[in-house]
Amino acid sequence: MKVIIAGAGEVGVALARYLRAEQDDIVLIDKDADRLGSLSEQLDIQTIVGSASYPAVLERAGADHADVFLAVTGNDETNIVSCGVANSIFHIPKRIARISSSEYLSARYKAFLQSWEIEAVLSPEKETADRITENLEISGSVDMREMGGGLVRFVGLRCRRTSPLAGRTIAEIQQMTSDFPVHIVAVRRRFQLMSLADVTIKAGDDVYFIVDTPHLTQALDVFGYDKTSPRYVVIYGGGKVGFQLAKRLEEDKVSHTVTVVESNEERAHFLAEKLESALVINGDALDDNLVEELNLKNYETAIATTDSDESNILLSLISKRNGIERTCALIHNPLYNTALSGLGIDSMINPNAVMVSAILQHLRKGRVRDDYFIQSGIGEVLEVEALATSKITKNCLGKIKIPDGVVIGGILRGDLFMVPSKDLMIQEKDIVFVFVARGHVQEAENLFSVGISFF
Repeated sequence: MKVIIAGAGEVGVALARYLRAEQDDIVLIDKDADRLGSLSEQLDIQTIVGSASYPAVLERAGADHADVFLAVTGNDETNIVSCGVANSIFHIPKRIARISSSEYLSARYKAFLQSWEIEAVLSPEKETADRITENLEISGSVDMREMGGGLVRFVGLRCRRTSPLAGRTIAEIQQMTSDFPVHIVAVRRRFQLMSLADVTIKAGDDVYFIVDTPHLTQALDVFGYDKTSPRYVVIYGGGKVGFQLAKRLEEDKVSHTVTVVESNEERAHFLAEKLESALVINGDALDDNLVEELNLKNYETAIATTDSDESNILLSLISKRNGIERTCALIHNPLYNTALSGLGIDSMINPNAVMVSAILQHLRKGRVRDDYFIQSGIGEVLEVEALATSKITKNCLGKIKIPDGVVIGGILRGDLFMVPSKDLMIQEKDIVFVFVARGHVQEAENLFSVGISFF
């Protein structure tokens, strides 16, 4: 598959790195030569200096033979126009644009974006706000995804020192959960994916599992975690993400009492006008006097959404020190995710990983019904419909060679969720949940499809 990516920012580079691991042919375009730097050699991709909105630049990128065009520059207008050029001149089949401006995202302008033949429009701020809201459901979750039409959950938990998971093997955990359907599909230690056959869980490990929704609370109880919907929430930073998050919480079926702290006076006035029930406070959340006035012990959850990783870290730690039980921080630098483990930040959300996940969902096709990109970048969880012609349906699981890097996490047959076993035989139209390690999508594709690509 040939993919052209416009924009060598964090999202564009993350997409290029991830898709190149799947052996795709990648071309990365950016107007800034310094941004491209040595990415060509580092990632083994083609890089081109120029604006992707110019036909000549796309022609140099080989747009005549491209399968996918991803416009993820920081400029909405460039993304819109370049998608139009990719469609009208080069007829690239898939065109996805990153759009941040609320003006373009308004329902009033939906027809305008459609006129540019953009297949999917993704807002990084909205996607990030949605991800934060999902993660709020479980204290200590590093990933959370509702799948199978709401019947199944994929959950990632960071193992605490006091967690019953610590010091146990996967076999021992399976004994603990033998009364209900839950299946561990991956364990990550720092930057390494561990072997499930011989790993002993340690504090700080990220443990990923799939469970049917009715047994989620039971699984969390066994693992030593809580499932709650916090009512009293303080949001630090009223930028695009903070604003979208406050709106999302206002609209949520759970009744939330939301306070937004914003340092910019003009922005604070904007928030007060646009938000319906949230309390907006103009001030610096790092100021001791304001912290005292906020009386943070009255809140259950603090979410730091400023543009600074360091400020978000400090705000989370200050909140913990002042009695807030759960904290969540936007962290762009993935190195912080491991370095800060155990220091008091319950959830860290990487907006770049969120965007990569949203884009991959639109890239997959064939029998893939859903695709969730795990924040740490270790891989994806696919929701795949089994075909009569698939290798996976030809015999019971114990007699099928499951490739390295692929883990069957569960099967949904109608409304019944089943954990994989060596005697289980997957049937046509079963929905199969599959963990696929980074760089192993081709192996999963071979297992599930005959003549049908995931892309």
